[in-house]
Amino acid sequence: MIKVPVYNLSGEPKGEETLEYAYLQTPVNRDILYYYVAAFRANQRLGTASSKTRGKVSGGGRKPWRQKGTGRARVGSIRNPIWRHGGIVFGPQPRHYYIRLPRKERKAAVRESLKDKLLDNRVSLFQVDEALTGKTSSFAKFLKKVGLEKKKVVLVLSRESNNFQELVKAVRNLPEFRLCALDNLNAYDLLWSEHLLVQKEVLPAIEKLLGEENV
Repeated sequence: MIKVPVYNLSGEPKGEETLEYAYLQTPVNRDILYYYVAAFRANQRLGTASSKTRGKVSGGGRKPWRQKGTGRARVGSIRNPIWRHGGIVFGPQPRHYYIRLPRKERKAAVRESLKDKLLDNRVSLFQVDEALTGKTSSFAKFLKKVGLEKKKVVLVLSRESNNFQELVKAVRNLPEFRLCALDNLNAYDLLWSEHLLVQKEVLPAIEKLLGEENV
């Protein structure tokens, strides 16, 4: 059984929510998290690094000197890789780094990262009230009051919320702060954060995710 504190946007505690799942009694599966992070970071790579081989370097169509009789080493082109301004041997070429992860594994990684935060008591809920103004300064005061002003925080919201746009305006200029809609929830952002701040309206969806059978 895990208790998650609930705050209003004035920073005042408004009770607790209890999460009780057998799934939360098992250790975090760090293997799934490792494979997810490795795939996520690989998929961010553009793979555009490129170098010119001797066939792509301009010039070198004429043999610099005759094959024999000069006393110098034989050479066929000034674009020989051992020459300055020559081609590159075994240099990087454009390639794809994409790693495909099955949907079940991606979902399991989100579940495991949520479990990691919950077991470490690094999740808080907030409920929107009349204190919401859409101003960054007011939300910064809320973070300071709940002790999160100097931490890396991920804010999980629902796009269907009536206050979605106001919350986006309130947090988009905060440093070390990431906004994540529920439909875009990913394990990489959850693992990056030091604390998870979840809109109370999203809790049923989080509970449904935690209640699903593990991979």
